[in-house]
Amino acid sequence: MVRGFNAIERNLLEGTVRLSQRRTPRLQLLAECDVDSADVVMIDAADSQATQWAQRQASLAAKAVIWVDGESARNGHTLVRRPVQWPILPMLLARALEKGPADRVPSVARGIAATIPASPAAGTAAAAALPVLVVDDSLAVRGYLRSQLEARGFQVVEAASAQAAIDAVATTAFACVLMDVLMPGIDGYEGCKQIKARTRGVTRLPVIMLTSKSSPFDRIRGKMAGCDAYLTKPVEPTQLHDVLAQHAGRPVRN
Repeated sequence: MVRGFNAIERNLLEGTVRLSQRRTPRLQLLAECDVDSADVVMIDAADSQATQWAQRQASLAAKAVIWVDGESARNGHTLVRRPVQWPILPMLLARALEKGPADRVPSVARGIAATIPASPAAGTAAAAALPVLVVDDSLAVRGYLRSQLEARGFQVVEAASAQAAIDAVATTAFACVLMDVLMPGIDGYEGCKQIKARTRGVTRLPVIMLTSKSSPFDRIRGKMAGCDAYLTKPVEPTQLHDVLAQHAGRPVRN
């Protein structure tokens, strides 16, 4: 959603949103009353009414926020200068989502937030004891990821499709899910969305997208599906381990 901006800018924004309906990701412009459902909020920092409104919105602290012509922004928010490059709005949104606060809870999984352990140390220890679900239709990729994870002390469960992963999380607790995108049947984006919806109100299950699709459009699709991190193949082992340590807890051994 947006707050502020003049009539010309609004027209350009609305035109960009209309054009996005012809491709993926499709953008949706929300009304002010739907701010809690917005993945990204754009605020015209030169508009006093917009900035006063923002000061009253406590939820913005945990959202991806773009401030246009702002002098400064809190950690995790993004500053953009005029003129706004509306034709590349999806790229701006993707960058804002990447930069968003570390504790940001995707809208599709917002109901899970209250169940996150109060103690980070306790939560990390509990997560590390659970297996990681590796989802990829390639046996070779699954084998490579298994060898990387088991070498660091993680248990591994494999799934060859997004549907198999959805079924697995219904019966088994996992530390996190490593999800490919291009698979037979439903793709990884839809798989992530369904896993997040299935675990809502039960526990926080991080989903890490691991795919060869690396464009800003693909990244924003992952974020909108609710993924907690987006990695591209081939992934460096160090980067993979760092992301797993952040989302799945520390491994049993180094």
